[in-house]
Amino acid sequence: MVFGSHTFLVFQVRAGVVVLFCVCLNVCGALICPDGGMCEDGNTCCQTPSGRYGCCPLPNAECCSDHLHCCYQGTLCDLVHSKCVNKTHILDWVEKVTTKPHAVICPDQESECPDDTTCCQMPDGSWGCCPMKNAVCCEDKRHCCPQGTKCDLEHSMCVSATYGPSPLWRKFAARRRKPSERTAVVPSTDSSDIRNVICPDKISTCPDDTTCCKLETGSYGCCPMPKAVCCSDHLHCCPEATTCDPVHSMCVSANGVMVKMASKIPATSLKQEEKLVPCNETVACASGTTCCKTQEGTWACCPLLKAVCCEDHAHCCPQDTVCNLTAGTCDDPADLSVAAPWMAKVPTFPIASPNQKCDETTSCPDGSTCCRLLSEKWGCCPLPQAVCCEDHLHCCPHDTVCNLAASTCDSSNDQGPRFSVPLVKKTAAVTLPSQNQNCDETSLCPAGTTCCRLTSGSWACCPMPQAVCCADQEHCCPQGYKCDLTLKTCVLPGLPSMPWFRKQSAQKQSDDHTPVDRRMCDNKTSCPEDDTCCFMHNLGKWGCCPLPKAVCCKDGDHCCPSGYKCNEKKTTCTKAYHEIPWYTKQEARVVKGSEVLFGDEDVKCDSTTSCASGSTCCKLPTGQWGCCPLVNAVCCEDHEHCCPQGYTCNLEFGTCIKPSDSHSVPLTRLQTHTDMCSEEEVQCDASTRCLKTQSCCRLSDSTWACCPYKEAVCCEDMKHCCPVGYKCDPEVQGCTKASTSMWWEDTL
Repeated sequence: MVFGSHTFLVFQVRAGVVVLFCVCLNVCGALICPDGGMCEDGNTCCQTPSGRYGCCPLPNAECCSDHLHCCYQGTLCDLVHSKCVNKTHILDWVEKVTTKPHAVICPDQESECPDDTTCCQMPDGSWGCCPMKNAVCCEDKRHCCPQGTKCDLEHSMCVSATYGPSPLWRKFAARRRKPSERTAVVPSTDSSDIRNVICPDKISTCPDDTTCCKLETGSYGCCPMPKAVCCSDHLHCCPEATTCDPVHSMCVSANGVMVKMASKIPATSLKQEEKLVPCNETVACASGTTCCKTQEGTWACCPLLKAVCCEDHAHCCPQDTVCNLTAGTCDDPADLSVAAPWMAKVPTFPIASPNQKCDETTSCPDGSTCCRLLSEKWGCCPLPQAVCCEDHLHCCPHDTVCNLAASTCDSSNDQGPRFSVPLVKKTAAVTLPSQNQNCDETSLCPAGTTCCRLTSGSWACCPMPQAVCCADQEHCCPQGYKCDLTLKTCVLPGLPSMPWFRKQSAQKQSDDHTPVDRRMCDNKTSCPEDDTCCFMHNLGKWGCCPLPKAVCCKDGDHCCPSGYKCNEKKTTCTKAYHEIPWYTKQEARVVKGSEVLFGDEDVKCDSTTSCASGSTCCKLPTGQWGCCPLVNAVCCEDHEHCCPQGYTCNLEFGTCIKPSDSHSVPLTRLQTHTDMCSEEEVQCDASTRCLKTQSCCRLSDSTWACCPYKEAVCCEDMKHCCPVGYKCDPEVQGCTKASTSMWWEDTL
């Protein structure tokens, strides 16, 4: 089956397989396999057990030796576990399909896609094909992701809590069906939510053949088996017809057979692609519905857009009609002979809170726990109600205790056998948007509020973003509403009125001009925020120890972590029986008025502005310089995007086009030069950086991680690192130096 029209053919021989390219406005194509069979472009020909060829629905795939399955490019087939594996990921393998294509009919009944693909709408309203079954259609209507993942458009990745990130997939144009083909057609059911299990909260979903189970946070997780038994610890689940034994972490059947408990995985939000209609801060209605008050004063949802809420607080009517409470109908004022039955309202659902706030400036994902790091900043333990370990690096599940000596989490239950699991590594918390919104040079309001004038002429804060300041100069209303000074309410046509809000006094801005992210040792000398000021007696000036709340050694040149003691004889830091090398201080920075600092390999835009190595200077709409995270990039005319070298900007479609082969990639958004690596950070590549007190270590050939030691040794397994002067020793699973050893840092 050939998709598209007005095509011409180009043949090319690649690895013994003839590749047939179809080049047209809607680019499509096919692969001709050695036996004459045909696969869609973007597939791979793989031999079947019969000796003929089938189609693996992946580009440049690895054909498995069982002749039934295939794996993603860069992975290997694991026939024992039925998986695709590499150093960093474990993925489900893919079943091959026959070379004869079958059609998936799109919802418009006029477009079709090949078998084992998914119909997804394109930006112009037409239909395109995502090259995988039951795919997730992304909101930009240009990309798609595999089933069970989420679209992360900001980073151009498909994100999965189980398998990690993978690149977004681009759709290709669907084939327009002939009029003679549009009769007696069974519509396709390719929506990504069709086969999902909807959880009782009506906002979470789990994949097909799984079970919704409540987590300790009250939200829902997914048990990876159908009709499962949800255990009372809200962490585990068991197969159907078994009972949970949380003491022994086992599932027990009626005949006494015991199997290990399964762990739940997070559920996905059913409403993630919908714009919810919030009724208040806690409940919402689905997109395309209207919030209406009930007789009890709570909220309910009318299943109509911009509906009229009836005065009986039980029913609603379509827009531009009136409620006839006597007849129980919705009447058209323009033609009273036309009446329609009124609608009954349906319950609202709670608004899911995706983040758990640690303090006013940082938060962790829902289902995780806030724990302090060594720097005293917040980190996120990926477990609910977790135990934060004393080393400020690790955490353990609820009802366990940290065993730092063994690097395990031990059971705290005295009944039954004790068990141990590995320590869990914390991740950095997310920094919330800046709290400061300047009203003028002397007053400010917190983030998420609006500056409004008081009758006195001073500033006040309305407790909502982009609010409407009322004329009485005392109250305010939400965006889109109008102030009704007579009724003292906020009014929006078609919706019930709500009480207006009283403003709060604004804060006065501080006159403190201490440099941001610096710790002042005296009036002129400073160290990075997470360092400790130590006086270097030999030089008679301040130095910076690259540790928070460090112990300054008497020799004046070295320092140790908090809780350790300096051992001048061995030049080490000791704590009980634990011994590590001590740290050398660095010279503190002396403020010399206005100064511009460039890295050795920075790309200079002008005499005062630079971009990190591996990036390109491009002008922003403001006239200032921005940084494109690409080498020798092409700066687009909108002054907001850029493209790789050799490409041209297609602003209409938001892509970069290479004229020679019509290949396109997404536009890259520019960053201001202040967004790039600061002097307190280490640049790993053009888009990745670590703190100055850390080291860049590779997680894979294309991704970086931060080791919490400065000038660290990165281990070959791409998972661990050791301090400077030590080496990675896989035999002892630690860092060794002469006869001493220490734990390696499992942070990557």
